[in-house]
Amino acid sequence: MLARDGERAAAGWRFATAASDGQDFEISCAGPDLPAAIPAETVLPTEIPKDPKWRGAYRLTVAPPLVAFDICWTPGEPLRIMTFSRGDWEDALLALAGRAG
Repeated sequence: MLARDGERAAAGWRFATAASDGQDFEISCAGPDLPAAIPAETVLPTEIPKDPKWRGAYRLTVAPPLVAFDICWTPGEPLRIMTFSRGDWEDALLALAGRAG
């Protein structure tokens, strides 16, 4: 959706719309470009606090309207899942992906 319908923003790409229930929905990816993939490997949640100064090259967030999904990564390193909260937003995202483009 970001590649097809997103717009270039100051620090990356952004796609904002309303879900079928009228709720604001925003997807954003910060980074030097719009990557085609993310790392398959993830850091264990217990390891994330051990390196508080770590900064990823990329950050993908999904906010329906509050941030429910937030991941960070640097190419060649494992992905860090910063926030993940299950909810109706997952189905809304799939519906939006189906109607995007």
